[in-house]
Amino acid sequence: MTTSTWPCRIALCALLQAAAPAAALTPNRSLSLRGGLDLPGAAPAAALAAGCWLDGELEAVAGLSLRAARRPEVRAAAAVLSPSIGLRWAPDAGRWRPTAVAELGVQLRFAGRAAAAASARLGVEWLTARDAGLSAGLGLRWAEGRGTAAEAVLEATLYF
Repeated sequence: MTTSTWPCRIALCALLQAAAPAAALTPNRSLSLRGGLDLPGAAPAAALAAGCWLDGELEAVAGLSLRAARRPEVRAAAAVLSPSIGLRWAPDAGRWRPTAVAELGVQLRFAGRAAAAASARLGVEWLTARDAGLSAGLGLRWAEGRGTAAEAVLEATLYF
């Protein structure tokens, strides 16, 4: 009489799975390249940002952006370099996850005085691979002397 080996095989597979090393944690640092437009007027911006996970789903971010003028006739006079710091919330919800970002900074105009700035946006991130993501977001950007403008952002991020 033959006995089935399926229960033994299932038990062996369960034992091997339990003894297997845990999955690697996702990296806690990031480097992002960001492109954006202030609306209306479509003033372009480009930024480089770095981040580091603080705890759970919260990340500290620091960035440096270069923004163009809203009016082409004063582009050289109104170009702005903006260092910023902020927080990014991105819950671990799988390959697609919501994001919320709040940043404070200063605008260093090439012609004129420096001004305070802040931004907040909501978006979604698509984790294209374990260590890479693409995100899109919409938000508001405020700058002293310029007021508030809507902002659209596209971002590519590498986690390491």
